[in-house]
Amino acid sequence: MKFYPRPSPVAEPNTNSFTITLPLISSEKLKKGLLILLIIVSNLMTYYWFGHSGEKVSSPKEHNQSIKTLYLMDEVRAKLPYPESFAINVDRIARRLQIPASWLMAVMFAESGFDPNVFNRKGSGAVGLIQFMPATAEELGVAVANLSQMEATDQLDYVLRYFEMVRDRYGPYQSLTDLYLAVLYPKARNQDPCYTLYASPSKSYQQNRGLDENQDGRVTVSDIEKRMVRLFPQAYHESLADKNK
Repeated sequence: MKFYPRPSPVAEPNTNSFTITLPLISSEKLKKGLLILLIIVSNLMTYYWFGHSGEKVSSPKEHNQSIKTLYLMDEVRAKLPYPESFAINVDRIARRLQIPASWLMAVMFAESGFDPNVFNRKGSGAVGLIQFMPATAEELGVAVANLSQMEATDQLDYVLRYFEMVRDRYGPYQSLTDLYLAVLYPKARNQDPCYTLYASPSKSYQQNRGLDENQDGRVTVSDIEKRMVRLFPQAYHESLADKNK
């Protein structure tokens, strides 16, 4: 009987393992990939620091601090149940309008003391943060009755709509006085200081007699300018150049 050498056992293939073959990347392709990645990161950083409008925006820490120190913030805290939410939305609207937030705060305080539900005491029918007239409210697609029931933060959406509408008709806002004129009498924007908004003995003058700084029977652009300087000197002296500092 012959004995033949027993063949060595053949290892069975391991079906549970797999091999990954990485493609070879040329140095030229690697350079191009890194360049594309660098461009993407650069664009993201540009958007973060300057926003989609091209204007520099604050860091989260700076933003939170600016909200806490927002002009007339003490008056907001005393009047509204959610002051921080209100302030955040004011800041958002000011950025959309490309104006200092202090201008918007001053105008709303002058018109309503930050009370979204207050009606004009002289019987004009106006209501809310910037005293929406019935015809104006209708143009914005809302009734004054609905505005008078809104929380301040919700009503800010209509404040933004109004200022955007006036801006589109008469141009960008240039000063606190200009923004206030947009509420009182938009046609007076860009007019000379002697331009008259209301004159005695008209009903509109009687309803706005408190704006007549020199009590000469006429409310002029100059009167509004003097009133803004007297009541809101800090906001008045803040310029468009200051809003991104």
